[in-house]
Amino acid sequence: MERISLYKVELHCHSTASDGSLTPKELVNLAYESQIKHLSLTDHDTVAGLKEAREEAERLGINFINGIEVTADTSFLGEGKRQLHILGYHFEPESSPIKELTGFFQKSRVKRNRELLARLEELGYPITYEEMVKRHGENFGKPNIAKRLMDLGYFTDREEAIDFLSSLGVKREKMDYREVFRLIKEAGGLPVIAHPITTKLSLTELYCFLKRAKEEGLEGVEVLHYRHTAPYSRELRKMCRELSLYETAGSDFHGDNKPCIKLGFLNATTKEVNFPLLKPQPL
Repeated sequence: MERISLYKVELHCHSTASDGSLTPKELVNLAYESQIKHLSLTDHDTVAGLKEAREEAERLGINFINGIEVTADTSFLGEGKRQLHILGYHFEPESSPIKELTGFFQKSRVKRNRELLARLEELGYPITYEEMVKRHGENFGKPNIAKRLMDLGYFTDREEAIDFLSSLGVKREKMDYREVFRLIKEAGGLPVIAHPITTKLSLTELYCFLKRAKEEGLEGVEVLHYRHTAPYSRELRKMCRELSLYETAGSDFHGDNKPCIKLGFLNATTKEVNFPLLKPQPL
């Protein structure tokens, strides 16, 4: 049992570089305390926390994997509250394709945040864009705004607060998933579909989408995630093995911004994760 714990894997978590509550260094220290051996920091739309996290991981003997999470356009999936998040791993953070990717999404995020905070002010909520930037930097997200609304006493439930913010109809510009794949792969990375359950596709529809996405550059699927039931994860594994896609695992840890989700709580190990944890070498 002790031996297995040395090989725990956590491939989906967030720091204060986006909408988490721990700094990259604090997050890596928590990973060390949680006996996680392989770690990827996957902040939304930014690679700003990777250098700090990598330096601390190297100091503590943790294998660190460069990561990011972005939100792709879902209009092709049809109507409904659907999400298509894409994780990127093993890319070069300072490469031109990653700068293009993060530049697009950060510009989109800033525009959305300004419009959303202006809408809240119109409705009488005492939160300003300038205040949020002072607290979190420009890369804050809806979870940060939701927490501020809760701190001010307007909501007691995080999901209810986020649903309220979504109901205001302020949308972000999103990138086509094929373009996301291209930029991650041009940077030497591997694109992976995060928590596919949020696409709200049936298993048959999801299989067809993954089969097409594989031809378009997809390399893997997040099989283990807190939103996934055990039967759903088993179906995802079957799809991945039939389509020759990597299988990853991540808690989607955000610290105090998702207090019920603990770092590494899935207890995924190298036995459950079929993914190159060390950076693949070019052929």
